Amino acid sequence: MKRKPYRFFLYLLLECSNIIILLLPYRVIVFLGGFFGGLSYYFLPKYRNIALENLRLAFKDEKSEKEIRDIVKGVFRNLGMTGVEYASLRKFNRKSVKRILTEEGANTFKKILSEGKGLIAISSHFCNWEMAAVCTSAFDLDVSVIARRVYYPPYNKFLVSLRESQGVKTIYRDDKNVLRKSLAVVRSNEVLAIVPDQDVDSVDGVFVNFFGRPAYTPSGPVVMAMLSGAPIVVSVIVRDGGKFRLVTSDPIYIQKSGDRKKDIIKYTQQWTDILEEYIRRYPYYWVWIHKRWKTQPKVNSV
Repeated sequence: MKRKPYRFFLYLLLECSNIIILLLPYRVIVFLGGFFGGLSYYFLPKYRNIALENLRLAFKDEKSEKEIRDIVKGVFRNLGMTGVEYASLRKFNRKSVKRILTEEGANTFKKILSEGKGLIAISSHFCNWEMAAVCTSAFDLDVSVIARRVYYPPYNKFLVSLRESQGVKTIYRDDKNVLRKSLAVVRSNEVLAIVPDQDVDSVDGVFVNFFGRPAYTPSGPVVMAMLSGAPIVVSVIVRDGGKFRLVTSDPIYIQKSGDRKKDIIKYTQQWTDILEEYIRRYPYYWVWIHKRWKTQPKVNSV
């Protein structure tokens, strides 16, 4: 792959900011992250406009233009906070990180895992999504995440090392053995975390309804649940009184009808509906800057 110089300079900027993050108190860092994230609303017109258009189409007559713009400003603030919060994990070990986490979500996972079937946790690019796995691992649960490889190796190494420092294992989405490794996780009665809420036309998927529009959605989570017998939960992380709280749905158990394609669409729609409910409740937490409805069903020509 051709080297892009800006990636190197962005990485240098990241390393410099990490020095500041290590020196300043955690709450100060989070405040600054939100402040500068909010400022980026004015300096990143491409992503601002994508978010505005997505929200207008998603909420139509439900929200005013002012409400939509306020949500987008909140999205940028959240992304700024998310970046510094995650980088701040260097300040914590696996014991001390519990100071910024609540245990209720992990307790729900433990109850489901007591059935001995493993667990597929569907999350989203929502609030600080990386902290969802940390919130699971911190309370003595084994968790692996399926993640995209970042195509600048030093930055990828940085992200993976932060996960590993909190006991979170990574399975790369482009690994030729991704299915085998993922099934091994759930068959070992562990948590497999997946973030399948983006339009990725290079992976197998189906079209389901999302905010009233067809959205191409990865079928992998449901396929793995069908193969393993593991239940699915939809879980997102939210900020609550200076801590992170993991919110989880009731478990979804796959009941096979004999029509594989129909089952995949049915259960993909089911978890998508739950995710939409969370996003409607906290619209400023989701990454509206992504072109979620880019891929559309092909219209048969006459």
